[in-house]
Amino acid sequence: MSLKAEYVRGYPELLKFRRDPTAYVGDLGRRSVDVWNFRAGSRNLFLVNNPELIQNILVTHDWNFIKGRGLRNSKPMLGEGLLTSEGELHRRQRRLAQPGFHSARLAHYARQIVACAADLIEEWKSKGGEWKSKDVKLNSAPTVVSEEMMRLTLRIVGLTLFSADVTKEAATVGDSLTTALKLFIRLNNPFVQMIGPLKRWNERGAREARHGIEAVVLEIIEQHRREPGRYDDMLSLLMSSHDEMGTNYMSNELLLDECLTIFLAGHETTANALSWTWYLLSGNPEAEATLHAELAQRLGGRLPRLDDMPRLPYTTAVVRESLRLYPPAWVISREAVTPYRLEEIEVPAGANLIMSPFATQRDPRFWPEAESFRPERWLEGNVENLSATRHRFAYFPFGAGTRVCIGEHFAMMEAVMVIAAMAQNFRLRLAPGDTVEMWPQITLRSRHPMRFVVQPR
Repeated sequence: MSLKAEYVRGYPELLKFRRDPTAYVGDLGRRSVDVWNFRAGSRNLFLVNNPELIQNILVTHDWNFIKGRGLRNSKPMLGEGLLTSEGELHRRQRRLAQPGFHSARLAHYARQIVACAADLIEEWKSKGGEWKSKDVKLNSAPTVVSEEMMRLTLRIVGLTLFSADVTKEAATVGDSLTTALKLFIRLNNPFVQMIGPLKRWNERGAREARHGIEAVVLEIIEQHRREPGRYDDMLSLLMSSHDEMGTNYMSNELLLDECLTIFLAGHETTANALSWTWYLLSGNPEAEATLHAELAQRLGGRLPRLDDMPRLPYTTAVVRESLRLYPPAWVISREAVTPYRLEEIEVPAGANLIMSPFATQRDPRFWPEAESFRPERWLEGNVENLSATRHRFAYFPFGAGTRVCIGEHFAMMEAVMVIAAMAQNFRLRLAPGDTVEMWPQITLRSRHPMRFVVQPR
């Protein structure tokens, strides 16, 4: 394989990358660069944008890699949850958590997801779309939909996985999460890592941010312990699960870490995916009209059910295309444990390898009109559907291999159900004068709250 590679040196190039990382990696994707290598001092970073190489790193040779520094630096916040743990601990924890996401449970989760969406629909209708003022009409005052999606997905993850309505704690969780993201940025600054007192101060801040969410989760755990046998949810499975030997249960400390990880990752990523989907539909009225037509034909105004998903190919395609353009997990990082070869390129042990779904999923080699929102490219029989010939790892919004997102099917179902329910009732338009700017951190957020004018249908 002949690779198109670029080599850069010097911290000014790193600063350029850090200043606007999505623009930087997006440009590499548009120019179809396979491997980009940066070196300065002890820093040795490889950005890999070739599907075959990505498959080798994430699947074929995954034993040779550990999580990158970014997620390791988040341990003060997440502890040893599935996102951060390694080796046998990660394999055991994943085995214990997996039953909570089995397909047999999805129908139960789907009913709760749709019920939460229905409650939000009625809330928007009863309030007339107001945000803060009681005088505004449904179609006049912008609604901060990005915050509404955070509130919705927080309630969904609380009810489906923990049998707890945590809507009242949305502000606490949101503030803690925003603080944690800011501290994550600082902890991944190489200068902060080099200055011990500064590093410890930021780690202490991350632990304090964790405490805000920890209190919410601990109360839910204690409620389950007070009434054993009452609940049938993800948490009850985690509390009773054991490995195949029947001896190793999840410790209290690890139980809390896993709950925090699922709690945060389970609502933050899906909320972002939903917000970006509304943004794309707002700017693409033809795609929106096709979505509305499918929903009217297949659902006729009723709420969706899980068994409707095969009958909603365009709605599913809308979500898939949104994840292609704005993947919440926009970058995946690994560190080489031993020396490794990217074809003819030598990767020393300790080097960091970055794979960006954001870059690869916008690479014109794999995606005609790569920057355009075209849900039809996912439809069976469409000439743009190149799934039979396109490399599988040209699209990997949930990661891959042994560390693929454990909640992939849950998240897809949740997004499709919410869009199907809400799009039958409302049309969203980006607030006049507002601009949307990406804010790439652990997840791909909008830098500013996304405000939409909500119009009834």
